[in-house]
Amino acid sequence: MLHHATAGSFVGISGVVWFWILAIVSIGAVVLSLSRRFQLLRSGRADNRFDRLGERFRHMLVYAFGQKKMFDDLFAGFYHLLIFYGFLVVSLRTVAMVLEGLFAGWELPLLHTPIGHAYLFSKDIFELLVLIGLVFAVWRRGIQRKERVIQSWGAWLVIGFIAILMVTDLMSEGARIAAGDLDGSFLPISSQVASAFAGLGAPTLQIIYGASWWIHLITLFAFANELPYSKHFHVYTSVFNSFFANLDAPGKLPSMDLEEIDEDSTFGVSTITDFTWKHMLDMYTCTECGRCREFCPTTLTHKPLQPVLFLKSVRNQLYSEQSAILGSPGDGGNTSDIELVPAVVDPDVIWACTTCRWCERACPLDITYVDKLVEMRRNLVLEKAEFPEEAQPAFRGYEVNGNPWQLAPEERGSWVAGLEVPLASEAGGDFEYLFFVGSPGSYDDHGKKVSRALVEILNAAGIKIAILGPEELSTGDAPRRLGNEYLFQMLAQQNIETMNGYGVKKIVTNCPHAYNTLAHEYPEFGGDYEVVHGTQLVADLVRTGRVKLTGSLGMDLVYHDPCYLGRTNGEYGAPRFLLKAIPGVTVREAELSRETSMCCGAGGGRMWLEESIGERINQTRFEQLEASGTSDVAVACPYCFSMLSDAQNELGRESASTYDVIELVAKSLAG
Repeated sequence: MLHHATAGSFVGISGVVWFWILAIVSIGAVVLSLSRRFQLLRSGRADNRFDRLGERFRHMLVYAFGQKKMFDDLFAGFYHLLIFYGFLVVSLRTVAMVLEGLFAGWELPLLHTPIGHAYLFSKDIFELLVLIGLVFAVWRRGIQRKERVIQSWGAWLVIGFIAILMVTDLMSEGARIAAGDLDGSFLPISSQVASAFAGLGAPTLQIIYGASWWIHLITLFAFANELPYSKHFHVYTSVFNSFFANLDAPGKLPSMDLEEIDEDSTFGVSTITDFTWKHMLDMYTCTECGRCREFCPTTLTHKPLQPVLFLKSVRNQLYSEQSAILGSPGDGGNTSDIELVPAVVDPDVIWACTTCRWCERACPLDITYVDKLVEMRRNLVLEKAEFPEEAQPAFRGYEVNGNPWQLAPEERGSWVAGLEVPLASEAGGDFEYLFFVGSPGSYDDHGKKVSRALVEILNAAGIKIAILGPEELSTGDAPRRLGNEYLFQMLAQQNIETMNGYGVKKIVTNCPHAYNTLAHEYPEFGGDYEVVHGTQLVADLVRTGRVKLTGSLGMDLVYHDPCYLGRTNGEYGAPRFLLKAIPGVTVREAELSRETSMCCGAGGGRMWLEESIGERINQTRFEQLEASGTSDVAVACPYCFSMLSDAQNELGRESASTYDVIELVAKSLAG
């Protein structure tokens, strides 16, 4: 019979006494570290994440325990699943070992019942699976060395910790089986280890068991204390981060209550304590896996913004200020006075983001980046008036004329000449949809053609529409994402007042940016509408036979997914359905498409800023599209049209063309 307490002979006194000391010190250190991290979390701004509890539990089950996003990378998802679930299963055995050390003779309840036997069997199998998963992890980090993964000694330390935990438990169980102290019938892997110990005497088996037991638990306590100070803090925080994830529409930015701002308030984020506690929890949870930067447009074109490095820099700043923020025991806590820009984050990092959300779609742990960057932009714009000078004319145009080109509002409806489209002010409410045209569709030459094309299609289907004409203003999407929240709210409130005055219930728009803002951001200000993108409405009309496409176009096209229609609002099917419904059109797919589509470079207000660092995003994206085998591109966004047609010209592709899906449908409709 083996007794774990005799392992205390290694230190010369009772193993139980020594283990009590080890446990008290180690567990106390963990509790202290976690309590300090929790107090630091509380120093952030308020953020209500305790609503919609049912949705939160479902989200946590799918994304934290179901590991849904991990399988975007099948190989990494597979071995992480082995390690994750193996760690959960083995944790029960590890807790039992701790209790064995504290209370001699203690063992798991039901251990000698079918339930206990089933657990022992699964525990043994999972320990082997974890070791297999660790081999794959070593291959990924040490041999494959995927470029997106940040190499660090901490990752190797954690791999070592987990391997030691698995091996020492198998060895301790194997020693007990070999000594006849444990039935190996339900421990197939440990039994194989026991066979390697066959012929060893009881004293030797006692040493193996005692050493394995002590090493296992010392490793456990070292691991538990290392986690709060490393990128693997996610072992503690990831489930909570998933539970408190943003459940609103992905493209909706948080609003500022401008009526509550006073002289002591801070616009946006200036210092580390201006972030919310959920922002800080994101920082704790980042594993530095690098998925967020794998196809990030700013990373691929060598801009200074790499999402993982941005988050790492503010996390390091948070940790470095912990003592100053928390103060001495009994203090009420302090706020930081170190401005993040430019001391910690370069302004070029803040302004590089296109808000395409590739990073957020890729992150398996529900970390957000766009909200943090926009909050920092808000501070620079509203409090310090520090922003790229190219944004100033656009801001002035939005403020004075309701559009970024500073063109007269009276010209906004000139494109409609010759078409039967009434103004909402003249329609007397006799329309089904308000066509929210947007600035590109009202002023840009190609945008006007697309606007006319949609009207022709809807007229052919008998859909009654109206426009606001001179009363329409920009939705404010670009000002908001550039950090000018005042300007956004001014535009939004005027548009909402106008549309509500005409009893608008349904809106159709050709611009994904307008679609996202109208559908997800206007409701907070009293603008509740049923909003559809032009391709969605027209696709329904084609499916139901109200619109028939008869004209063959004879085109070979590659479709580019707009970020704000696809990744942000989940619409991938409607534009493709329409292209495939047009006779004579061949539709190709780029390697990066649908959820992984790369941004054209116009989002986040970047349409109005110069691009002087690294390669041009629009050219990089066009070359990706061209690799599909055709140089002609179809889009469903006016900004994508502008960026990709510019790229074709800049790269000297004289024969290449860019088309909007709606204009192609109208051509086929005409026969």
